[in-house]
Amino acid sequence: MIQVKIRKKGMIEGAIVAIIDADDRVLLLLRPKIAHWAPEKWGFPGGKIEPAETPEEAAIRETKEETTLEVHGLKEIKLGIDSRVIMYYTRDYMGMVEIDYEHDDWRWFSREDIEASATAPKVLETYDWILKNE
Repeated sequence: MIQVKIRKKGMIEGAIVAIIDADDRVLLLLRPKIAHWAPEKWGFPGGKIEPAETPEEAAIRETKEETTLEVHGLKEIKLGIDSRVIMYYTRDYMGMVEIDYEHDDWRWFSREDIEASATAPKVLETYDWILKNE
């Protein structure tokens, strides 16, 4: 038997979190060379939404799995991008960063660091939106 998964147009499938520190730097993770999306690019923690999970719950879970950080007080980022990924940001986090097997490195990035680095799509636009709209 072949099973086919049908996705509804515009359906939210994933969630990410931009974590901003007290110096206005954002936490980015380096995706590995073998990643199916944005290989060898710096991006936000996040991932797919599991069945019966809200986007916010997925964002919190994925961030914990990928960084060991506990995030709270998530606020939605509204960039007006037609996407299947919902984006959040927060300055409220606890713990020390320890990445999982899904990433090769992590770093806190300033705006200048983002501009000078190979990042996943919309990282700079997201960072700018956060600082302008929080």
